[in-house]
Amino acid sequence: MAQNNPTHRSLATRVKGRLQRALGGEVVSRHDFASDAPSPQQTVDIFANQWISAFPNDLGVTAGWINHFDPEVDTRVPWARTAIPGGFTGKTILELGPFEGYHTASLEWAGAASVTSVEASRTAYLKCLVVKELLGLNAKLLYGDVNAYLNSTTDRFDIGWASGILYHQVDPIGFLEAIAAHADTLFLHSHFFDSDALPGMAGKDRFRPQLDEIRSWHGRDICLHRYEYEHDTSQGTFAGGPNSYANWLELPDIEFILQELGMGTLTYGILDRVNPNGPGFFLIATRA
Repeated sequence: MAQNNPTHRSLATRVKGRLQRALGGEVVSRHDFASDAPSPQQTVDIFANQWISAFPNDLGVTAGWINHFDPEVDTRVPWARTAIPGGFTGKTILELGPFEGYHTASLEWAGAASVTSVEASRTAYLKCLVVKELLGLNAKLLYGDVNAYLNSTTDRFDIGWASGILYHQVDPIGFLEAIAAHADTLFLHSHFFDSDALPGMAGKDRFRPQLDEIRSWHGRDICLHRYEYEHDTSQGTFAGGPNSYANWLELPDIEFILQELGMGTLTYGILDRVNPNGPGFFLIATRA
């Protein structure tokens, strides 16, 4: 029979090897099947123990521990709604790095005409599909590298939403250049490097000053501060970038870059210089 044919076994081995190389990991040789009737909890449990976010209470599921869907806990979308003239009503939004889809949902609930979300992590992308299905969202979810998307699309949006992604970039300057080319209003939430705050940072030992890079940009020398991830980046709750390291910018350099890109009208929602995970901010930048 065919399964005993060495030629077929050799072909199967080659196909499996190609899949491993293409997918970057092991190919699971078995399939997981649900044993109970469909339910929100069973769907969430596809990623059991891999959620950071807790779902809205009315869904009645157990997942993560941070109430990102609650506007009284995660204030980024509610604040931006009041800081942007006209709020989100009728606006087109490009969201980069949605992670677990909580801002995707909140932006849609806040009245956005459309939300297009681009996610590079396979696990996070599939989680976002779970969120979209369980919450009945209309958002467009795209799987792919954020920078490759920005450099390949000609689409423009009313608002570019970049929450928790700038400080995970290897080329943060290029990222800001790219997103500023697609929207006249930007929401940025990021950590930044501050040598004065370094002693109080939980991850201060992850910086590698010997690997810092000085980039000359628009007549200014900008330091890219090397920050390395020190744990398994393949785990389901990993909230970092696609590389083993990222480069952090200093806040004055971020402001300078935005100014040079014509996005120099800045409105800060939070500027926290003592956050143990690193000084951080969120702001609205608009084209002057």
